[in-house]
Amino acid sequence: MRDRLGPPAPLREGPDRFLEACFLGVGFPDNLDAMRARLTALNPAPVALPFDIEAGWQPRPFGYAASHLVDTDDPEQMRLSLVEVASGGVVTGPLATEPARLVMMDVDSTLTTTEAIDLLASHAGTGGLVASITERAMRGELDFESSLRERVATLRGLPAGVFGDVLPCMTLSPGARELIAALHEAGVRVGVTSGGFSALVGPLAEELCLDFFNANHLEVRNGHLTGQVTGTVVDRAQKARDLTQFAQDSGVPLEYAVAVGDGANDLGMLAAAGLSVAYCAKPATATRADAVIAFPRLDALTDLVLAGPGS
Repeated sequence: MRDRLGPPAPLREGPDRFLEACFLGVGFPDNLDAMRARLTALNPAPVALPFDIEAGWQPRPFGYAASHLVDTDDPEQMRLSLVEVASGGVVTGPLATEPARLVMMDVDSTLTTTEAIDLLASHAGTGGLVASITERAMRGELDFESSLRERVATLRGLPAGVFGDVLPCMTLSPGARELIAALHEAGVRVGVTSGGFSALVGPLAEELCLDFFNANHLEVRNGHLTGQVTGTVVDRAQKARDLTQFAQDSGVPLEYAVAVGDGANDLGMLAAAGLSVAYCAKPATATRADAVIAFPRLDALTDLVLAGPGS
């Protein structure tokens, strides 16, 4: 969990300013500010990196990964240099040398490639309007709760059976099943918290054997949607509360929790987690995460969550 309260400290001047900023702990034993960190690069194909990694690029099902332990007093500058050429991040704290114990993901455009509200709206004949509102909300341009209620209002009158029509249209992100299987095999708890809807997220969570899920509830009366949301809206703050509750119920300190999302509504849980990962994310989200996966393979998360240095 990196400091998100301000810009990184300025780099030192001179031709070696990058190495000084990133590797002060290597060969400079008197530097007391350096911290242990794991640099992990991910990419569909090997690319030249702005620093040396002893093990080099290693093949993975999703492409390639490279990982290395470093001592640095400026992990943010390392991250910025890395994401200019590849996906990945700089992992600090206990997750630099230990595997995660819990992963919480967003659903729409993260676990799945689709947006549930847009799929429902297509059945109501309001798909274009709703999709444009969704895009603005995910960029953080609109208040999530008010924009959600505005979009849900357009669904009024749809038969409740529409959920059965929409559920098969929710497509998992490439590598999602492989990721969840690998995490469960390693004993990692996996959950989702969604600004979508429980009638769709619940069956998906059951199918994938997830350990936690939460989503919004659409009101149904006389077999039809009323265009209203009931209960607490799963907004940015609620997602952070969901992560905290899931971790507490699982007996996992937040320092060992990973949060993954793509939009502004995910920023609360990203800030609360020990490691935050932006997946195919909006720019405002990507700049505030510890790590970025900019290509569509969710199983690339495995190397950030489980892999040790040099593996």
